[in-house]
Order: sequence, then C-alpha cells, then structure tokens
Amino acid sequence: MALIDRVKERTGAGLPDSELQAMIDSITAEIDARFGPAGAVTVEIGDVTDPCSRDLRTLRLNRPLDSSQPISIVEIDPGWSGNAANTVTLAANDYRVMHGGRTLARLWDGDNGQQHWAPLVRITYTPKEAPGVRDEAVIRLMQVDLSDKGGLKSERAGDYSYTLTTGVERTDAREAVFSWLNGLLGAGGMSMA
Repeated sequence: MALIDRVKERTGAGLPDSELQAMIDSITAEIDARFGPAGAVTVEIGDVTDPCSRDLRTLRLNRPLDSSQPISIVEIDPGWSGNAANTVTLAANDYRVMHGGRTLARLWDGDNGQQHWAPLVRITYTPKEAPGVRDEAVIRLMQVDLSDKGGLKSERAGDYSYTLTTGVERTDAREAVFSWLNGLLGAGGMSMA
C-alpha cells in the first residue's frame, strides 16, 4: 500500500492528495535532515592534526551498518593529502564488523593489513534500518500535524466550553516521535573509538 494511502487510512484526513503529498515530502525532508537520508551514506572521519589518532584500532558507527549491503572503506595517509597515491581501498579481510554493525576493527593480516587505522578514513555504507520505520514515523507525525485544530485542544457541547493549546503540546508530541525514531535509527555519523 502506498504511503499516502496509509496516511489517509490512519489519519482519516480528507485533504486533497496533492496537499497530503506535500506534507509527506516536508516531513520526509525533516527526517532526512535530522537522521541522514535513507540508503547509502559516505562519512569521512579522523583528525589529521591529532597524532593520537594513529593509535586507534577500532572505529565506532553511530548508525550501525547493514553488512548485507556493499561497504567501501578508503584510508587516506597522510590525512591532509589530496593525492590519489596516498589512498588505499581496503579489502573485506582488512577489517572486521563487530557489535551488530556498530564497530569496525582494523585487522593486521589482511590484504592491506595494518595494526591501526589511518588518520583519515572514508566509509560508504548503508545504515541498518528496520523496514518501514521511516514510513511509520511519517504517519505518526502526520497524525500529530493533522490533529492540530488551529489551537483548539478540546470542546464540550453541554454549556459550551473549549480549551486552547499552547503550541507546546504539539511540539512535544512531534519531538516524542523524533525521539522514538532516534531510538531506532540512532544519530547520524561516525566517530573514532
């Protein structure tokens, strides 16, 4: 089922498809801005000015990698170099994926074996994500956005009364969805361990 149809079914929205699609696109862009785009990402890590970075044997990924997808790791030594001769593309036997895809250990007995990582490492990988988790976040955010009745929080018919929202509740509800998504995706990027 298409995402727009799932949104209609779960929210009961009566807006035109073009308006719903614009809202979906906006929310998707916001998710991508916070967590990085879905699919393969490229990250360069390392501190070429820190001599201690040469002593690192493991790299930590904030978003675990999907080992069933292609992985490309390039070491650049010296890190400040733009010369292609100073880059080495690692083979699969030059590193080990550990801790559910969150840690990369450098192996010394591979094709390009070294005991430590180079001062600058470029990795291209696909972060591991549960299927449909971004779509679920879009639907939950659409529910929050579509439930906003222009500041009206509640109404009562007998002896008519109403309560207005402060805007904080909507923001808190949206942030709760982003916190839930962060728990599943993790923050973007990669750091040296």
